[in-house]
Amino acid sequence: MNKLLYIVLFAGLLGGVYACKKEKLLTYDAPDSIYFQLMHITTQIDSTSLSFAYSPASVQDSTIMIPVAVTGVAAKTDREYSVAVDPASTAKQGTHYVLPSKFVLPAGVLIDSFPVKFTRTTDLQDTTLKLVLDLKQNVSFHTDIPIFIGSDTVNALSVTISVSDIMVPGPYWTSIFNAYFGSFSVKKVKLLNQVTGMPLDFPINGIFYAGLTFGAQASNYAITMSRYLEDQAASGHTVYEDDGVTPMVMAASYQ
Repeated sequence: MNKLLYIVLFAGLLGGVYACKKEKLLTYDAPDSIYFQLMHITTQIDSTSLSFAYSPASVQDSTIMIPVAVTGVAAKTDREYSVAVDPASTAKQGTHYVLPSKFVLPAGVLIDSFPVKFTRTTDLQDTTLKLVLDLKQNVSFHTDIPIFIGSDTVNALSVTISVSDIMVPGPYWTSIFNAYFGSFSVKKVKLLNQVTGMPLDFPINGIFYAGLTFGAQASNYAITMSRYLEDQAASGHTVYEDDGVTPMVMAASYQ
């Protein structure tokens, strides 16, 4: 009886294994979709910006890389995807920007990027233009991922790039750099660059690339600039702000 029971159980086990082998494995069969994967730190975004205002005059163009990602598995061949300029764009192709002649996702990859080259034109000094790019369905990719939902709704199929050459105080002037350089003016920032060597983008990026030393650097710039302004005034060449009336000064602690 025991031997017969063992034989029955063993046969049943083999039958179960055989039945499992005959079952088909589940596979991913949804159409591959493409979407923009523009990120800020760890947050998905659908807009970004480029400013020439903090670059030397010698910089006449700049390139932004726009990342894209696809669902599914990597293909063994290159696949083209479609990017269209949205009618809402105010930047003009060939004048303000240049796009690639075609957009290709290389074989074997699921995440890639393409370049958008912007030109520093004179009209950017008094206006901000925007380029809106939309992903379109083609023979290789669907566009079935229209939005990501987090703290905000983000359009994963469209990206807006704002471009200008207008210098603004930035988010840290009032809270940080006002204590070193006083009130903001474009003329002051450009003169600080010429006299002290302070990078034009120091007021907006200095706390990042200078790290813990940004305060010491800001102090050195302010002290050097203050001495320059004093020397100019003593020699009868007072430096004024753009209004031609207000003498340029650093913060009270550095005067």
